[in-house]
Amino acid sequence: MDKKRSASILFKAISRNFFKILVYYPKMVYMAFHQHKYTVDQMYAYCLKMIKFAVDEAGLKVQAFGLENIPEKDGFYLCANHQEKYDPLAIWYCFPRQLGVILDDVATHRPFIREVCRLIKSKKLVKHSTHSVVKAYSEITKELKAGQNYMVFPEGGYEEEQGKLGEFHAGSFKSPQRAHCTILPVAIVDSYKIFDRGFQTTNPIQIHYLKPIAPEEYDGMSTTEIAELVKARIQAHLDIYQK
Repeated sequence: MDKKRSASILFKAISRNFFKILVYYPKMVYMAFHQHKYTVDQMYAYCLKMIKFAVDEAGLKVQAFGLENIPEKDGFYLCANHQEKYDPLAIWYCFPRQLGVILDDVATHRPFIREVCRLIKSKKLVKHSTHSVVKAYSEITKELKAGQNYMVFPEGGYEEEQGKLGEFHAGSFKSPQRAHCTILPVAIVDSYKIFDRGFQTTNPIQIHYLKPIAPEEYDGMSTTEIAELVKARIQAHLDIYQK
């Protein structure tokens, strides 16, 4: 989806729900900057409510497959391909448990995303600062061991209108390698097509939770090899739907 169309869709959704946003969004901002007044569960629940509101009012449709593959034990690392800016929201929309996110610091300064990152467990990567990235991955490792679930998009971006897999950055897999945790591959199908005929939804975003990769399966591998393993699992699933 091009940026002009994406902006038009966002403007249309805001215009249609202006008065609801006047009620909901200020509370979200207040909670985001007064976290000491709320529990983790309260912040996550309200943020999820806002995410579902945003997805529904943008006219997006989300379909989830393979929910039975989500590990029962918390402390897993969800890795998904990236096709469109709505991908993280689509995963949260249908995910049954609390899930943190790892993302580029640049994205965290945008309205709404800024508040989401404050209300939901998040780790920001300042890519031009090696010290910041190392520190973030060290914290992620500790939190994975403590039972925090994280979502990451190892490509770091997406190719608009293509839906093709890019390089899976090896650095994204340092934390799960050190935490020795389960990796949950996720294949996102057709999210780059959601508005391919104008401003009406023509395709649902399909979220496919694939078979988890146990630590024993990648034991002894380098982060580059783990990245290729996860990418291959996702690519094999995409090949079924994107012929």
